[in-house]
This record gives sequence, structure tokens and C-alpha cells, in this order.
Amino acid sequence: MVRQRATIRAAAGQIEARLMNEADATCEALDRVIAGAAAQGARLLVLPECAYPAYLIGSVQSYRSGGHMDSAAFLAWLAQRAARHRLHIVCGFVEDNGEALHNAAVLLDDHGRELGRSRKRFLWNADLDWYEPGTEIQAFDTSLGRIGIAICAETRVPEILATLAADGAGLIAMPTCWINGARDPGHYFNPQVAFLVEARAREFGLPFVCADKFGLEMAATGYVGQSRIVRADGTLAAAAPPTGETVVVADIAPGMARRVWLTDAQRRRLAGPAVGLASPSEPRRVRLAAVPQTVVHARPGGAMGDELFEPLRRQGVALAVINVAHEAQAERLGMLANAFDLKALTWPDRLGVFEAGPARVAVLPSRWVHSFVAARIAALDGAEVLAVFDMPEDLAVLRTRALENRIYVIAAGATVGAIIGPDGEVLDEVPPGESRQAVAEVDLNRALDKCVAPGTDIFAQRRPEMYRY
Repeated sequence: MVRQRATIRAAAGQIEARLMNEADATCEALDRVIAGAAAQGARLLVLPECAYPAYLIGSVQSYRSGGHMDSAAFLAWLAQRAARHRLHIVCGFVEDNGEALHNAAVLLDDHGRELGRSRKRFLWNADLDWYEPGTEIQAFDTSLGRIGIAICAETRVPEILATLAADGAGLIAMPTCWINGARDPGHYFNPQVAFLVEARAREFGLPFVCADKFGLEMAATGYVGQSRIVRADGTLAAAAPPTGETVVVADIAPGMARRVWLTDAQRRRLAGPAVGLASPSEPRRVRLAAVPQTVVHARPGGAMGDELFEPLRRQGVALAVINVAHEAQAERLGMLANAFDLKALTWPDRLGVFEAGPARVAVLPSRWVHSFVAARIAALDGAEVLAVFDMPEDLAVLRTRALENRIYVIAAGATVGAIIGPDGEVLDEVPPGESRQAVAEVDLNRALDKCVAPGTDIFAQRRPEMYRY
């Protein structure tokens, strides 16, 4: 197989969310964005998740009794447009194979021929009510290069993307329905838009073409729009606004996927189950701190470390990650912290998961953070907190490690620091130029709850038998 490296003009088509009984209007919208992509010279068009007939279908019975085209008829309709406009198209749709429904995406070439089909493997919330999960992960050969498909929440699962990278994908096509998590009218938030797609592109060295819906599909379910094309280095090539039917287009170069290299021990652990930890009934509220080197230098500590540790004790800090330049200094400060009823992690010199004050902790040097492997193994082994030394100044990768494992991250660098929660939220951050520690009060029990949405457990839905590295 020869990898095609030529630049591709790619497009993401954003359409309005509509109900299943509005399927005719959905087809009209799809016709417009397909024609619009072709008019702008696109060779690849990605369309949203369940673009036809809808994402929220109510039940298997309501889908099958609806007045829309069945999945075979829709694919024939779509193939005609791909051939007419000479476009490769990746489109999400509801697939009915007669035995079950799947949240699927099809890849058509510019003659309308089907080159591949993916069924969503990591099901999210309502998906579980009417779709069966897919059982295969593979990329597909095209005249544009080898394309992998990840459907919406699957970008939260690094093993799926690692498998597509190992299978030679040079680009990730991403049909999606990014649900709006903002609570205030007129505001839009989804972690995939905020940081996750950017971090994944850099992690695996692959560009992403992401197509979303906008508006409300039902009263309680709205989408953030913001369809986007992200280069392999994580930079944004093009993006749509939160609302409005549109096509965004950019010229992108397929990436040379970064494969994940594992030791035999890591491979075995990633294939194994998560450690079962009972969640206490009462909240475990503690204060965490990230202390950059600049703070250590500004408060040298005195004979007993009081200049450094007394401010932390006054804030009620129970566990701190303190970045220091020398191992001897780290050992001394670690011992002095005990006098202030504080557990201080000062050097990345301990492997595995261990008890550190109130929490189960794993320590990672920053070079281990750029791949998902070490953090994933720590979380599977029961870590509630990742302590990261010499943190990268780019927070996207740290937020991703927290989100994909639903654990806390405390990171301390030479001049910066951050505390990140299990949803990837930045609880406190020390940017360059500020000489202070980051401090946040957290409930450690959140790190034991691996459900990211109702019924959606990130560890229970792992399928190690499908993953290849």
C-alpha cells in the first residue's frame, strides 16, 4: 500500500438538526451542502452523525414505522449525489440491517461506490436505547489516501483512534452531534470543540474533518455547531459558527500517523479490566495544589520550609505537586512538608499507583503525557490523581488525559501550574508571569465515577479485543 500524501481539499457540511418526521427537509439540506462543497472544489465532504433521518429516533419501532427512506434507499440516494458531484462523501446515517439498528457512517467514492462503513463502537447515552455497538475498527483505502472514521464520542476513547492510526489512516473523518453542555442561552460548549479534537490531532499526527449539526433536535437536546477542519498539528484550518447551515472548506495534508508503541507488560495491562474501587457514600473533599518552580525559588523555605508550606497550610491544602530543579532539594522538601500536615510530591521517582495523603496517585513525567498509555494504565489501576511534572504549557493534552480517564490532574512546571477536573475542566491555572500556586477544592469521589452520561461508563464500554496498536 502506498500512502497518498497530496494535499486534499476537504469540506465539513453543517446542517440544522431536525426530527425524523422532517426527513424530506433534511434531504433538501443535504443536497444544498453537497452542492456547496462541490462548488468550492472539495474532493472530500464529511456530513454529520445520523445526518439521515435523525439522531434521536425514539425507539427501533418508531424508526421502522416512520415515513422516511430506509437505510438502503438513503445510501442509493447519497451515492447518486456523490457520483453527480464527483465527491468522496462520509455521512452518518441510521443503519437497519434487519436484525438491529446501528449509528453508522458510510464512505463513498466520487463514483458513488461504497468503500467502507463504520458502526459507532462507543455508544453515548441515548445511543444505548436503540443502537447496537459496532465490532470492528478499520481504515479504508481511497484515491485520496487511507481514511479512518470516528463517530462523535469515539474521540473520547484513545484506543479507537490508536487502532485507526495503526491501520494506516492518514485522515480522520468525524461525523458528529456535539451536544451543547452550556447552561446559559446563547452559549455553546462541548469539550471536543474546546480541546479534545485539537489534542487528538497532535497525539496521533492526523488531521480531522468534523461535521456537526446545529440547533435543537428535541427540546432538551441542542448541538453546538462549530464544524471544523483541524490540521495534523492541532491547529484550526477552518470552522463554522455555532448556528447556521454552512460548508467549511480547507486544504489539508494527510498525516503520517503516530503509532503507539507498547511494552508487552503495557499491552497486557491495557487488555485487562479496571480495578474495582467502591465509592464512599460521603464526599471526600480535599484541597489540591500545583506549585511551579518559580514559587519555590521565591519562597526558599527557610530552615523548616515554613515560607513555602505555611501559605499552603493556611489554604487547607492536603496534597501538593511541587516542581523543583534538583532531586536533593525535592527529597528535603518532601520530608519537611510532613510537619505541615501536607503530602508533597516533589520528584517523579515512583512508579505505579500509591497512596499519597488522601488520594490514590500516579506520578508521570511530562514526556509520558503525550501518549494516552501511561495515564490510561494508571486509571485502570485505580489512580484518582495524576501528578505531572514539567508540564507542557499547552493544556489541551492534560485536559484530554483527565477527560478520557475521568480523573484529576495536578501539573506543575517551571513557571506554570494547573489543576484539572475529571471532565477536563480547568479548576485553577497559573499562567506564565504569575508567581503563585494553583489551588482547588475537589471531591475525590468524582474520580471513581466513570459514567460521563447516563449509562455511559467509559471503562465498562472498553472493547480491548478490538484494539490494535
